[in-house]
Amino acid sequence: MIVTDKESWLGMIFAVHGTTMESIWPRVAVVFFWSILITVIAYTFPEQAYTLTMAPFTVVGLALAIFLGFRNNASYDRYWEGRKLWGRMVNVCRSFTMQINTLVDDANSGDGTQTSGEVQQQRLHMVRLIICHIHALRHRLRDTDAATDLEEQLPGDAQLKHDLAQDNVPAAIADRISRQINSAWRKGRLDTYHVPLLHNCLTEMMGIQGGCERIKSTPIPYTYSVLTHRTVFIYCMALPCGLHDTVGPLTPLVVALVAYFFLGLDAVGDEIEQPFMTDDNDLPLLQLTTMIERNVLQLSGCPDEDLPEPIKPVDHLLI
Repeated sequence: MIVTDKESWLGMIFAVHGTTMESIWPRVAVVFFWSILITVIAYTFPEQAYTLTMAPFTVVGLALAIFLGFRNNASYDRYWEGRKLWGRMVNVCRSFTMQINTLVDDANSGDGTQTSGEVQQQRLHMVRLIICHIHALRHRLRDTDAATDLEEQLPGDAQLKHDLAQDNVPAAIADRISRQINSAWRKGRLDTYHVPLLHNCLTEMMGIQGGCERIKSTPIPYTYSVLTHRTVFIYCMALPCGLHDTVGPLTPLVVALVAYFFLGLDAVGDEIEQPFMTDDNDLPLLQLTTMIERNVLQLSGCPDEDLPEPIKPVDHLLI
């Protein structure tokens, strides 16, 4: 995600980093040089030049702009839904941790003023499992390996290797959290009436995971994207034939400008369609998971030196 202060109006006009210009300039260059070729042929061999009227380009251009607008709205809906899901994850993890810290206690110490080391250890273990779940979910959404992050949270854990071998590592971690809740209840550290409260938080986390997986595994239909790309390409490549009689030598510049608009809109939809990846404008999942980790560890009383460093922008980019 690009994080920057509002630049001057002129700075925004000439911004390149974080914009679609970085990805579409080769396509714009191809259209520009094609337009030069068509213009040169039209002026060198006027009797051989083929000219189109602007009427079809006007109709198709309007329809294409509306079409691209609908596609970009669909892509942004996916992006915004992903951000809302991770916003809910932040809140649920904080609430879950506070409930663990206050509800999991010794049977004879209901006021929470005297807690045995074993209970504190179980609390911290449950919190570490929550952290493992969010890191595992981040890696699952980005198709990366979660082993290093999980081993850092649970060093020497005998069951971790089994969890990492599962097809769905976050679900395996959630199953362990559920078993820890039931273990605390069986040992008398959790009141029967409080068990559903903790399971509700876990269910909410699994619901958020399912929503994220739905976005990742259900992209915008392939045929819809192909039609958009083809229409933009054909429109931009045919446009010089309709402009060279009217615009003359400026045809390549005008075509390149129009191509930038349409190719840029097309690229925006592609970039935010999968919001959990690592493109410049995708969601900063590493920053979000690190923030959650810091929050829940602080709520659990961990010293500052044991907390991970906050993720800060590098060249205005958060990942």
